[in-house]
Amino acid sequence: MKIALSLIALAFPTLLWGDAGFSISYRSTPVIVEKNWLNDSNWPEENAFYEGIVTQRSLNMVTLNLYFDDTVKAHDKKTTGGHYVDSYFIMQYEEPSKKYPAGRMIEKEIEIGDTTAEEINTKNAWRDGPDGNRVPQVYKKKVWKKKKAKGWLPNWLNPNKGAGYIAGINFNYAAEKDLVEYYSGDIYIGKRFFILPHIFHLYFKIGPSFARYNYDFVDRSLFTETKIGGFYNIGLQFLVVKGIKIFAETEFRGYGPAPMSDSFNLEKSNVEFVNALPPFSKNYKDTKVSKKWARDLITQGIRFGLKFNL
Repeated sequence: MKIALSLIALAFPTLLWGDAGFSISYRSTPVIVEKNWLNDSNWPEENAFYEGIVTQRSLNMVTLNLYFDDTVKAHDKKTTGGHYVDSYFIMQYEEPSKKYPAGRMIEKEIEIGDTTAEEINTKNAWRDGPDGNRVPQVYKKKVWKKKKAKGWLPNWLNPNKGAGYIAGINFNYAAEKDLVEYYSGDIYIGKRFFILPHIFHLYFKIGPSFARYNYDFVDRSLFTETKIGGFYNIGLQFLVVKGIKIFAETEFRGYGPAPMSDSFNLEKSNVEFVNALPPFSKNYKDTKVSKKWARDLITQGIRFGLKFNL
């Protein structure tokens, strides 16, 4: 009940002025699988023993996502608007330069306090300035002042300037026959930045993850474990038609070494996510750009998907 109320509290303001919906995506996820099993084929004549393999595979991961973007201040373009204010100026001589060999007169904005331009000009009518020249006249004109974004955060984090904050929930499922079955849930927050307002966005997401591994597809109760970890994503999304976006993102995911108390992993099998920017090697200098590299960029690690607005 508490979870349902929390989701309603998050979804309600998002539906009013945000950008909510669901997405589905696919990722070929590089992992290292350590698969062990108990060899008791000759028992009791010979003692049973553990044997296994270590192999690098790609799990076919499907993700269903519920997103609540721009829940904190939906704002998908730079702050516009403003108003005219009275400002005061003087004309000032600028010394000759390469660009302006004869010098030039430039306009300089000044503050005059609580007095008026007429009062200042009257008092300075016969007065010389510090440079020995006559004090220039003050004049008033209206100037357009752009509206400033509210908030104390820096511009790149301020939800009032640029696209707003994002949040959501992921449900992930992946499997590799006879090796491992993986399913997890993620909760995340992040920030979206516009490249082209409403059309093209860059974003990042970060949050905790709760995962369950199953290493036996028949007797699950003896070969399963639960772990807590975290992930972060960096992605791009592009508006195809109103309400539908395509996106691509790279993901870094990891889990703690100690399983939770409800785990019973009899054979001590293990899965480790390969967290290098695909398809780069962990030592990026060793990466060789080739046709295989370009193919792996698409098939190993980059998540592709579709977003649907509600």
